[in-house]
Amino acid sequence: MRSAVRSRRPVSPRLAALALVALVTLSLVGLGCRRLTGSFPNTGSYPADVFTEMHYQQNFRSQESPRLASSLGAVPITGRDFPYTPGQYAALENPTPITPQAMAGAAELYRVNCSMCHGAAGRGDGKVGDILVANNYGRPPDLTAGLTANHTDGEIFGLISEGLFVMPKWKLLLNEQDRWLLVSYLRQLQGR
Repeated sequence: MRSAVRSRRPVSPRLAALALVALVTLSLVGLGCRRLTGSFPNTGSYPADVFTEMHYQQNFRSQESPRLASSLGAVPITGRDFPYTPGQYAALENPTPITPQAMAGAAELYRVNCSMCHGAAGRGDGKVGDILVANNYGRPPDLTAGLTANHTDGEIFGLISEGLFVMPKWKLLLNEQDRWLLVSYLRQLQGR
């Protein structure tokens, strides 16, 4: 009498590997054949975004007009990083007119970009400053104290622009007018 249970033969490793390769190939082909419709939230790309760095190349996606390339000479290639030397920064004068609207904008710029390290009143007591001290960095300086107050407007503009230690180069993040507004706001914090 035969047993009701059939004995199974073990699957060969070669057959299992072949099945896995076939499954991966079919999956990739299936994903690659999907239409790019732009209907996926905020991306306009495929639901499986394998090579994200490809999105940063000069190209355009469906339903998007082509981007224009920069005109010749628009991107400096001279390698000059500093527009001014430290001595030249010292000679600069603040061109920003001090109006209530400008100071309100400057206060918002300071709150968003500077207060987390230097504190709301510029005393160097911001929350990120505490984290820097806990990780063996120096405390952000008190912007109302003599060290900052004794600098010219141009020197402060240069420090903001070029950064210092862990402070970023704000010239890469803020335009020149915004950096001058920050200088004006620091002078207001210093009571000048």
